[in-house]
Amino acid sequence: MSKVNVSVADDHLSRFADVVARCRKAGLKVEHEMKSIGVISGSIDDEALNKLRRVKGVSHIESESSFQLAPPNSDVQ
Repeated sequence: MSKVNVSVADDHLSRFADVVARCRKAGLKVEHEMKSIGVISGSIDDEALNKLRRVKGVSHIESESSFQLAPPNSDVQ
């Protein structure tokens, strides 16, 4: 399962809710809808990413990166 941010194409911003619905149908578990900036965030099975890329109105999909810092008292700093 991957966490992703989906950018909605400028020419589809007026139909943001429709794009969200199509993303859900493609397998995206929507966590946040940020209409003002044209971004949908959520999680999706890795096998469904290609289906999400083909959704009408999706311009870009970016996988979220995560990292963890070492504790302050660890040898690695």
